[in-house]
Amino acid sequence: MTDNNRPQSQVRTFIWAIVLGLVGFICGYSGQILLLKNGDSLGPLLGFFTGPIGLFLGILLGELSTRYRLSTGQNLLYLAIAVVAGSVGTLYLTVAEYKPIAQLVDAEIVGCEKIDKLLASQTKYWSETDPNHSTMARPEVWEQDIPGMVRAQPGVVLTVRIYQQAWVREQRWSWGSVSQSVDNWKSVNETKQVFAAIADTVSHSPCERFTIGERRFSSVIWEDTTAKDFIPTEKISRFLWLPVLQQVPPEYVRYIHKSK
Repeated sequence: MTDNNRPQSQVRTFIWAIVLGLVGFICGYSGQILLLKNGDSLGPLLGFFTGPIGLFLGILLGELSTRYRLSTGQNLLYLAIAVVAGSVGTLYLTVAEYKPIAQLVDAEIVGCEKIDKLLASQTKYWSETDPNHSTMARPEVWEQDIPGMVRAQPGVVLTVRIYQQAWVREQRWSWGSVSQSVDNWKSVNETKQVFAAIADTVSHSPCERFTIGERRFSSVIWEDTTAKDFIPTEKISRFLWLPVLQQVPPEYVRYIHKSK
């Protein structure tokens, strides 16, 4: 390459680097904002990674364009292709991770107890938690509300042994549609405690609603909290810090057939 062509090659490389760097940053920074209904608050940080990557690729491809002595038309064509590929690839990265919303389990009930014992320990935990860590701290007399919380969401603490599990994941798009996927079922041998709601208490034995040794497919979820929820939360399941065991929702039943 002659010295007269050196300035032109540097300009070409500069253009490639700037264009692909901007594409990487803009698509990475705003991808979730544009495509998702409820994007991750840290989503825009991706732009600070994809931007430099685009810049580096731009330098590399710009140098290759000069080395192979592409004409101006060819250079613009390949640059346009790189812009489209970079945009699509970066936008895909911003939305590729679907959010887990429910855990499907093949589980056996191995124990049941009233919430009293766990309720006492969690009340102690929340009372010792510094409320100044949250701007939504409940009034100091929140312990008086516990009986009402229990009546509003009666239930028991079940101990279950999980044999198989699969996560249902979804992505909510900004234009209103929802995409779902389910992981492959995995064999596990895990024992955990869950909260199981009941319609009402049965005398003093709410565990009569459940059969020890019963094995079935169920759904395990963490009940949602909102920005307006106080600390500690008024939902008894979240207060106990337990996921909720419930029947498999109709929209997830089709995933059961994928179990082995």
